[in-house]
Amino acid sequence: MRRRSVPWLLAGVAITALAVFVALTVAVTSSPPAGLDARAFQIADDLRAPWLDAAARLVTKLGLIAIVGSAVSLAAALLIARRHRARAAALVIGAALTWISAWIVKSAVAGPRPPDSLVDTSGHSYPSAHAANSVGWLALAIALTIVIPTRRHRVSAIIAGALLAALVGLSRIYLRAHYASDVLAGEALAMTMYALAAIGGVRWQARRATAIGAQSLPPPGRGGRRSEP
Repeated sequence: MRRRSVPWLLAGVAITALAVFVALTVAVTSSPPAGLDARAFQIADDLRAPWLDAAARLVTKLGLIAIVGSAVSLAAALLIARRHRARAAALVIGAALTWISAWIVKSAVAGPRPPDSLVDTSGHSYPSAHAANSVGWLALAIALTIVIPTRRHRVSAIIAGALLAALVGLSRIYLRAHYASDVLAGEALAMTMYALAAIGGVRWQARRATAIGAQSLPPPGRGGRRSEP
């Protein structure tokens, strides 16, 4: 993929994810999408099993900001050590924007939690902060592809990050900690924030490269050739 096309791709992701988030927010605040949420809970109830309860309680912890934030910080430190400061900054800023925006929307919408949750919950329901935070695993994997040597391993890392994000979201529905609309909104909001942060990182890197290139040019009348009289 050409570097010039990357900002456009990121902009497309940000616009699409934002459109999904806005649509869900309008639906939830006007007339909750009961069909989607009820169907998701029905499927979860049909799959209910003690071993799956235990697995979901374990997986859902991967959406905690303490865990995701620590992983993002370690990844950013590795990127900085490899001189990929723009990616490191975009990753950290994306995680911070995701966490802040999720809690701002929670306070604004003040959606109630589902009844009969299988885990302890606190705060409002919409959007799911666990689901939003979990997108950090995908963002982390994408950011680290620059230091992964082989294409196969890069693809594997991205698939693993996407799978973790999906499983955390599904665990929140299965445990009745969130409605399906909460999870989808949290993931869409996070994708918007990470994409915007990545656009900023790409532009910062491009400006820095331009500045370094300008500094390396020889001044007029020098560089091994005599100036014209």
